[in-house]
Amino acid sequence: MITIRPTIKNDVNKLCELQKSAFFPIYQQYHDAGNPYLRGVEDILCRLDSPTFKYFTILDDGEIVGGVLYRCEGNTPFTKLQEGEYYLVRIYVQPNRQGLGIGKTAILLCEKEFNNATKFYVDFPKGLNKNRKCYESAGFYGNGQYLEVESGLVLLAYEKNVVSQDVEKTIINA
Repeated sequence: MITIRPTIKNDVNKLCELQKSAFFPIYQQYHDAGNPYLRGVEDILCRLDSPTFKYFTILDDGEIVGGVLYRCEGNTPFTKLQEGEYYLVRIYVQPNRQGLGIGKTAILLCEKEFNNATKFYVDFPKGLNKNRKCYESAGFYGNGQYLEVESGLVLLAYEKNVVSQDVEKTIINA
C-alpha cells in the first residue's frame, strides 16, 4: 500500500540514494547542470526546514521507495507562484518500481496535504513520455508553454486546476 509522510531527517540518506538512481538515466541523456542526480544529502536537508518547500517520503508497505518535493512559494521556471499555487519540483521512485502507478498515487496523496490549493504546476523534459503519462494520469495537462533551459533540453509546462470540495458538492447535488 502506497502512503506518504512528511520527510524526516532519518529518511534523507535513503532518499538521496533513490534520487540519484532515479535521475541517473535522465542525467546520462541530457547532461544538464540542474539534474537532481547531481545533488546530495545537503540539498534535501536544507529543504526540510524551509517554509518555501514541502518534502514528502513515499512508502510502499512501510518501505521508503521515493520522494516528492513541492515549492510552496517563489518562482518556477515558468511563473511566480500565487497564494494557493504549488510547484511539483520533483518526484522520484526507486527504478525497479517505476511504471507501477506509485508516482501517480503519491502525487494525489500529496495534493490532499495542501488544503488551500487552487493550482499545481509541474514541468519535465520534452522527451520523457513516462513522466508525461504519469502527470496526465494524475490530472495534469499541458498548457502549451515550453522553455529551452540548456542546449537540447526543452521543458514542457503542465498544470492542474483544483476544484474545491464545495464546488464538487454543488456539482454532485445538482
